[in-house]
Amino acid sequence: MTNEKTHYRDGAVVLYKRERSNNWQARIKIGKGKGSWKRIATGESDVKKAAEIACDKYDEHKFRVKVGLAPDSRSFRLVAKIAVQELRDEINAGYGKRVYEDYIAAIENYLIPFFNNTHIDSIDYKSLIELDNYRKEKLCRTPAKSTLNTHNAALRRVFAVAVKNNWMSEFQVPNIINTGTKEKTKRRPYFTIEEYRVLYRYMRHWCLNGRKQLTKDIRFLLRDYALIIANTGMRPGTETESLKWNDISEYEAKDGKKYIRMVVSGKTGERELIARHGVRRYLKRIASQFEDLKNLQNGDLFQVDEYVFRLRDGSQPTRNRLNEAFKQCLSDCGLLYNTKRNKRTLYSLRHSYATFQLLNGISIHILARQMGTSVNMIEKHYSHIIPSLSAHELGGQYED
Repeated sequence: MTNEKTHYRDGAVVLYKRERSNNWQARIKIGKGKGSWKRIATGESDVKKAAEIACDKYDEHKFRVKVGLAPDSRSFRLVAKIAVQELRDEINAGYGKRVYEDYIAAIENYLIPFFNNTHIDSIDYKSLIELDNYRKEKLCRTPAKSTLNTHNAALRRVFAVAVKNNWMSEFQVPNIINTGTKEKTKRRPYFTIEEYRVLYRYMRHWCLNGRKQLTKDIRFLLRDYALIIANTGMRPGTETESLKWNDISEYEAKDGKKYIRMVVSGKTGERELIARHGVRRYLKRIASQFEDLKNLQNGDLFQVDEYVFRLRDGSQPTRNRLNEAFKQCLSDCGLLYNTKRNKRTLYSLRHSYATFQLLNGISIHILARQMGTSVNMIEKHYSHIIPSLSAHELGGQYED
C-alpha cells in the first residue's frame, strides 16, 4: 500500500481511500482558489485503473478550459434547484421581489421538466426553440409576451447560478428572446353582475365543506379573500400577500361618511385605495378566526402588525393553494369559463371590479389611480364598457 503511487499530473490528481472502502476516490484540481478541487469516485480497487480514470477526467477538464469552456458542468435540474432555493431564501429574508414566486413556478413547472438532466452548458439556441415548442404544447397556445418575460427572467437566473459556480462560461449562455404574442386586443375574462351573485352565494356553503381541516380553512379564508378583491380591485397575490391590518384605516370623507382605506404595495409600488362598504364585514369575518383579534374594534384592529390573509394557524396560504381552491370553486358552480371559453382566475375578480365600477360611472382617471394602473390600460382593456357608463360612487352596493 505504501508503495502505491497516489499523486499524478504534478499533484493535480490525488488518489485516496475512504475508511472501510476498497475503492479509490480522487481529488482533481480543476481551477484556482477555494473550491477548485473536485472529488470523484473511480469505482476501482486497482490503483492503476483508478489513476487512469482520474487522469482522463482531469485531462478532460484541462481541455475544456483550453477551448474556453467551464472546467466542470452540472445538470440543469441540479442548477435550477439551487436557483429556486436562492429565490426562496431571498423571499424568506424579506428582500426578495414578489415576482420571484413566479420565477419559481416557471422553473419548477416548465424549465426543469423540459431540460431535466441536460448539462446546462450544452443548452443552445436550438434547445430554446425546442423549449418554445414544448411550452406551446403544454399551454395549448402561444404564450403571451408577459408570460415569456417571466420565464426568460427565471431561465437567466438559473444560468447566472451556473456561471457563478463555474459550471458554464458567460459566453456559453445563449441569447434568450421573447417570441410571445402581444396582448393588446385580448379582452380579459370577468364576471357579469349576475355571475358574481351566483359566485358569492355559492361560496357561502362551499366554504364550509372539505374533507380535511386545512381544506376547510383555505376555503373559509378564500371566500373573504375573493370578496375583498372584487370590492377593492387590488391585485391578487402581489398586493394581497403583503397587506397587514395596520395598512388599513378608516377615512372620513367630506360628506361625513367613513370609508375603509387601504395602503397596498405591489407591481406599481405603494398606493392608497378605497374599499367598498361591504369590505368591513369581510374583514371582521377574517378577524373572527383569531382569539386575539375577534373582539377588537376597528381602531385597535387596524393597529395590529399581522398579515390579514392568514389561516387559523397563523400561516399564509401559498398563492398556488388559493388559485387551485378558487379554480375548484368556479368549476363546482359552473363559472370556470366565460361564454368565449376563456378560463377565469382570481384575477378575473379584479377585472370584474373594473367593469362594475365603469358601469357605475366612475371616471377612468379615478379608476386608474384606484387600481394602480394607467389610463391607457383601462381604455385598452375596458373600452367596450365606456360607452355604457352610468353614475354611482366607489362605495356603492353590489356585494353581499
